[in-house]
Amino acid sequence: MNILVENLFRDQDCRKLPIPSFFVKSTAPSNVEDDSPNIKDEDQPTIHNIVELLYQNAKSGVKDSGLVIAIHGYNTGTDLATDGVREFWYKPLSTYINQDPLIQKKEAGSIFLGYRWPSESLQKKTIRKEARKALPILLSILLYGGIFATILFLVLAGLTHSPIAVALMIISVISFSVVLTLYLLRISVYFRDAYRASIYGVSDLVELIRQIDQGLIEKTVSETLSDQALYERINSRIPEIQAIAPSDVMDSFSAIRNTLSRYPDLNIDSEDFRFQQFFKRLRKDVSPEIGNELLKQILERLVLIESLELDAAQRYWQNHLIKLSFIGHSMGGHVTTQVIRILSDVFDPRSVGRLGEDHISKTPSSRLGRVFRLGRLILVAPDIPLLTITSGRTNFLRSALRRFEEAYLFSNEGDLALRIASTAANYFSFPARSRTQGYRLGNLTVTSKRITLSKSKKVKPIYGIVNLEELPDPTSHLLPYLEVNVLSKDQNQRLDPASQWQERKKSDEAVASVQEDKESIADLFTYFDCTEYRDRLEPQGKESYVLLLDGQRSPLKFLGYLRLFMAFATGKRDVHGGYFQGPFAKLLIYRLAFIGFQGLLDSLPQTAPETLGISTPLPEDLSAELMKIQTSSSPGTPDEVSSKTPLLDEPSYQTPLQKKRLVALQYFSWVCAQKQIQVAISPERYQVDILGRYREDVREYILLQKAEWASIPQAPTANDYVG
Repeated sequence: MNILVENLFRDQDCRKLPIPSFFVKSTAPSNVEDDSPNIKDEDQPTIHNIVELLYQNAKSGVKDSGLVIAIHGYNTGTDLATDGVREFWYKPLSTYINQDPLIQKKEAGSIFLGYRWPSESLQKKTIRKEARKALPILLSILLYGGIFATILFLVLAGLTHSPIAVALMIISVISFSVVLTLYLLRISVYFRDAYRASIYGVSDLVELIRQIDQGLIEKTVSETLSDQALYERINSRIPEIQAIAPSDVMDSFSAIRNTLSRYPDLNIDSEDFRFQQFFKRLRKDVSPEIGNELLKQILERLVLIESLELDAAQRYWQNHLIKLSFIGHSMGGHVTTQVIRILSDVFDPRSVGRLGEDHISKTPSSRLGRVFRLGRLILVAPDIPLLTITSGRTNFLRSALRRFEEAYLFSNEGDLALRIASTAANYFSFPARSRTQGYRLGNLTVTSKRITLSKSKKVKPIYGIVNLEELPDPTSHLLPYLEVNVLSKDQNQRLDPASQWQERKKSDEAVASVQEDKESIADLFTYFDCTEYRDRLEPQGKESYVLLLDGQRSPLKFLGYLRLFMAFATGKRDVHGGYFQGPFAKLLIYRLAFIGFQGLLDSLPQTAPETLGISTPLPEDLSAELMKIQTSSSPGTPDEVSSKTPLLDEPSYQTPLQKKRLVALQYFSWVCAQKQIQVAISPERYQVDILGRYREDVREYILLQKAEWASIPQAPTANDYVG
């Protein structure tokens, strides 16, 4: 494998942490001419340690064994003296989750992997020299010849005032300007990082997950089928081997396995030519004491027994699936979705749909491979086109999103790394005829449907959960709450088809599809708009904007973007990665990744506003409700939860657990409002995590829009199994 597994903290054995943390690094070089580093390191943990930890978690009875993988974005260079991704994101992330008692309490069986793919950095000292060296000869002639000719014809034009000299000077300027543009795009590292992410980062992470899957299956088989146990089972069926030395028989097991690995799908038939070739090769590696007929009997019995044990191992993991979750930042979100698309079973009938019908009949399983199920997808400032959630066409995000149990997106309007760098770079490759189609998901904003944000007239925004009133309605959609800021427009552009259709009629420019997405894929995300997010930042501890400058408001105008760009360029604001600096944003991202939305809601009532850096007193009615649920008895007792609980189509009845989570949801909305974060909650989260309905049924209803809502039952509680 082209993967190096290390302790995340070099000075300690990370396997002993409450949540073991590893640094997993692709060894692919930054340039194809570079030699890959030596991946042998006897003192470091290996993939076998990850397999062993996951196996022990499953065997110890951990309810939800999990593997959380964080993936960084572009421009994070592996060739710098200090690996910023490891030191300033993965290490603090591991420290946070290992110090958060609520994460440890609920996710004691989780493992964290910080994945490093071979990115390049703008700060690399040799980046300009390498770009010049790699410039093709023809382009070098155009660049340097164009510069020389421009100077020459400029001088001639000044001396002779000849229009021919002026014309030749213009041609020279154009020739070297084209090459200079290509040179600047090269040193921006965006396209080169996109190549590395797609070719190296994706393939190496796919192989890592496949190897963990294979390792867990082999570990399960080996626990019940050692060579000694195999010898005894074959001995009971083939008494003739008792005359052969046990060591020779067991050596034949290894020889058979090794030779079989070279002959996949072998048909054990003496008349088959391929089997005859196989047997000749096997015969050379087996003791002559074992005759041909006896060897064939051993072969048949070994294949049968190992096949049965393999089936038993796969059945075991079907009931002990490991929840695989991802935190993808920037281009890391693209890596994540491509990995899932490759690993998914594309021949699963539920992912294919029904013959002759549209793609809306697809409801694929969350299972991945033989031991994993896809858990939570957290995309932070994703460098993914906006159209992936608004267009009804199949794409890599849509394919992955159907399979995850939960999905969350963190964005902000002022993310200039996406708004300028990504959009400008994709101008060359994104198939659009208007400038408004290149926006990324990381630039989404969330607002109430009752407010139209205008740049010429400031309106006080609504913070917190903007669709709180509509959440109980399972037919509600999220696109009307989503917008994107277009500089040439006075108002932010809503993403719902009706609004886009009106915009298309006005100017023939729309930021999203005007066709209604029958699958409603956008409704599977929960959106966190952190544009005006405020928090107490270290080391000052003073509350300020995290991603904007003080005094700025959404929607931003051109001068606002200019000020923000200067602050971003000088390091005063990290508009692209600042999410990981704000205490509350970190709490949201990491708890959602490790304990999910339901776990987040259950943990919040135990967290006082002061602990979250909020000095504003709670509203009296909300404070009273929180006091009730904090002092109430456990909602799992027989007198509180009934297996006969009716659906909430009858609003007159709510279980205590539902009431508790509804209060927690209101508290969560209030906290987000104090932090000036705007949230659009997925209807799926409300139906599954608040009301307790089956996720599979809710997902089918949202995607297919066919089921009768009242017929969807609630998931059973612990009390349903009592007596």
